[in-house]
Amino acid sequence: MGSNTLSAIIGSMEDTTWQKAPCLEPVPGVKISIIGNGHNASLCYIVIRPGAVVDWHSHPHEQMGTLLSGKGELSSGGRTVKATPGVAWRVPPNEEHRFETKGDEPAVIIEAFSPPRVDYVIAAK
Repeated sequence: MGSNTLSAIIGSMEDTTWQKAPCLEPVPGVKISIIGNGHNASLCYIVIRPGAVVDWHSHPHEQMGTLLSGKGELSSGGRTVKATPGVAWRVPPNEEHRFETKGDEPAVIIEAFSPPRVDYVIAAK
């Protein structure tokens, strides 16, 4: 099967930037940019301002992420991880979790969700 035939079946490559991607602010101080959204997963660039908290919540999506800059604490499954640049995590579907920034700079995170975050896509502008 040639690459053109494969592209017609699964679609072609899409690209964006963190600045141009559709975004939403689910809670004050938390900006989520949807930098990739496919059939099986969503990829998000997240900036959480100092003092902002993504309070306890759960969802049916598996969630994997890594902190690029800043500091924070991720609590999930009875554990709290001190997130510093390079720390990565996986939160299973339906597990209650929360994230709180620490320090004077935003926490910048890349996270993948599977299945895709349709709720984010609907809410994004």
